[in-house]
Amino acid sequence: ATWVPFFDDVDAIIFLAPISAFDQVLSEDRTVNRLEDSVLLWKAICSNKLLANVDLVLFLNKCDILEAKLKSGIRLAKYVRSYGDRANDLETACKYFRSKFSAIHREYSPLPRKFYGFCTSVTDTTTTAGILASVRDMVVRRHLKQSRLM
Repeated sequence: ATWVPFFDDVDAIIFLAPISAFDQVLSEDRTVNRLEDSVLLWKAICSNKLLANVDLVLFLNKCDILEAKLKSGIRLAKYVRSYGDRANDLETACKYFRSKFSAIHREYSPLPRKFYGFCTSVTDTTTTAGILASVRDMVVRRHLKQSRLM
């Protein structure tokens, strides 16, 4: 990835994966599933040696839209074969996706590093603000430890 050298002094990357897009394709390439595209980019970020010391923060985003789709009867397993016969509800789907992205993180990261995963709906500004504050605190704590001030 040509953009990676621009991230050499980054402490954390916030990655948004729109998990409600499991049944959609990219507008620029109608043969590529949008969720699968996010998974492939996540793998590329996790496996990149230049980003090995960067903490990763994953927002499994658009959970409100995912919930509406699942409640309307759209079956996640029809589009995500590995989902199998799990319950077609938000809690189960979020747990599955968090586990899937976490497993990729563990398998592909060149070095052990922190992983933070959250199921979010950025339209829920109160919850999102709380999550962002937590992420900011994690980064500050890391800096304090590296500076031996903590």
